[in-house]
Amino acid sequence: MENLLKIGGLLAVLVVPIFLAHLNNRLAHLKHSKDSKAEALKLADEFESSELEKRSNLYKDRLAKSLFNNEALTYSEAKFFTKYENADMWVGEYVKVRNRLKRERDEDGTLIEFKARAKWYTILLSLFGYIAFAFVGLIPFYKAQKYMDWILSYYDKGMLLSVFIIVALHAICLAAAFLCLKYVERCADAGIFMNDFYKYAFKVENIEEQDIGEIDKVA
Repeated sequence: MENLLKIGGLLAVLVVPIFLAHLNNRLAHLKHSKDSKAEALKLADEFESSELEKRSNLYKDRLAKSLFNNEALTYSEAKFFTKYENADMWVGEYVKVRNRLKRERDEDGTLIEFKARAKWYTILLSLFGYIAFAFVGLIPFYKAQKYMDWILSYYDKGMLLSVFIIVALHAICLAAAFLCLKYVERCADAGIFMNDFYKYAFKVENIEEQDIGEIDKVA
């Protein structure tokens, strides 16, 4: 019995502090989450306030960045997305392809739509560039034996500069192929975003305007 009490006391000494630390961390996390939600609601309320238009563009941009927790976002972009349901999701997808999109504005400078920045022929040229550069850059792999014989022959002749130029040429071609592929990939991502956004994004503003119009008719 005495041994059991000793073991129980030892376990209590080991377990209780761990349990208390876990409980404190859990409570702190819940408090932080609650405070974050309260701060987000406060920012959203300020963002929709009519008084905001009187503030400077710098202040509005800072508010937009804080509201969506993204340093790349501007006030006009945030204002555009708040007209749509699930704005946080669309903003998150938008910032991934922001540099590949052109922002169209009306006469007042209000953002009205997005268009692809890249032209179709630049994408096509990049695709052809990828194929050409990859073909040259991969020569050492699909013609390994002939390539090694070529390198060794230059090496035996003491033409080390030629060896360096040949190796560097293929490395540069591989790097260029990778850059071309990344460019095409970014353009494709931008196109996918625009297609999904204009196809699936639900504009809340239209519904609100329709409801207001129906109320006016009844009145």
